[in-house]
Amino acid sequence: MTDRPIIFSAPMVRALLTGRKTQTRRLASSPLARCAVGDRLYVREAWAPLSACTHNDPGSQAMADNGFYRADGGTIEGQISRWTPSIHQPRWASRLTLTVVDARIQPLCSITDADAQAEGVQQIAGGWHVPEADLPQMPTAAGAFARLWSSLHRTDGECWCDNPDVVALTFTVTAENIDRMAASAANPQESARG
Repeated sequence: MTDRPIIFSAPMVRALLTGRKTQTRRLASSPLARCAVGDRLYVREAWAPLSACTHNDPGSQAMADNGFYRADGGTIEGQISRWTPSIHQPRWASRLTLTVVDARIQPLCSITDADAQAEGVQQIAGGWHVPEADLPQMPTAAGAFARLWSSLHRTDGECWCDNPDVVALTFTVTAENIDRMAASAANPQESARG
């Protein structure tokens, strides 16, 4: 079992938190292409430490023990002095752990409608889209995913029309820090006492 970081945008973090996202696709050239069943991924997202709050009462903020998470919203412009980009979020501040249950290499355009739904695409009012992303609806789930992919990947060799090979990862989501999760599993009696 290997632990690896994985970066998600705020809309995809919200899809993970609501349980709608159980798959992700990354370029086959990514280190994530080496994932195997049983590997764990800790989600890196835009985050701010408690010390970044610009006033003494963070009660109205979307906050957890480790700080503030941009995907949660709830902060008013100016209340956080600095956001840490997802690439720099420390492992200890991660709040979501994904356990890989399937990993396969495939062409990007071979995604099915069922897989697109597992990517977080939803049907709303006769069309398909990712509710958290500001993108127009499409007639199929796979089409909505293609629109999302294109909005995130704009460089040569990554766009939808290039049909690059990707690793399709299917996972379970646990709303817990990867290290706390491991500690809880190692000592279930201590975890039960809280």
